[in-house]
Amino acid sequence: MKSNSFFPSNLSLILYASTIMILMLLLDLVGVPVKSLGLIPHSETHLIGILTSPFIHSGWSHLSGNLIGLAISGYLMSKQAWFKRVTLGITLSTGICVWLFAGSGNHIGASGIIMGYYGYLIGIALFKRNLIGFTSLAVLIALTYYVNISFFATLLDFSEQTSSSGHLFGFSSGLGLSYVLRNKK
Repeated sequence: MKSNSFFPSNLSLILYASTIMILMLLLDLVGVPVKSLGLIPHSETHLIGILTSPFIHSGWSHLSGNLIGLAISGYLMSKQAWFKRVTLGITLSTGICVWLFAGSGNHIGASGIIMGYYGYLIGIALFKRNLIGFTSLAVLIALTYYVNISFFATLLDFSEQTSSSGHLFGFSSGLGLSYVLRNKK
């Protein structure tokens, strides 16, 4: 764990990101074409979407679902060592994989990063096998159950309006990073 405090310093980054997401949705509602910052696979003009698409959402329902998931997984992640590097790694690897391998459409939303955080937290429990990893996983399971989020239903949602590739690539990115960093302090 990076910090013993209840409000780790990295939590402010999660709050800033959440604020930007809200502002982007408000801009969209007043007619600013923020969805053009989404990630469209194989479109060279939308490569910027690798970094910007997590901040763009299709409406209040989409945003609120992502903010709840981000609050839970983001809080637990903000207490982890390597938080910033892992977040950047999840963002880049998920975005690049979506750009290279996903089906057509405009991929938007923070769920790839959220699934990446879930994958990382599950991975540290599996690969580090220490009290901190198991405690983080137990808290993650309890909180998602409490707010009625089905992790597997979200991860394996293949409905048309969902970027299932973003979910799967995010989760595997987080899991992979937890394996690569398993021996780091």
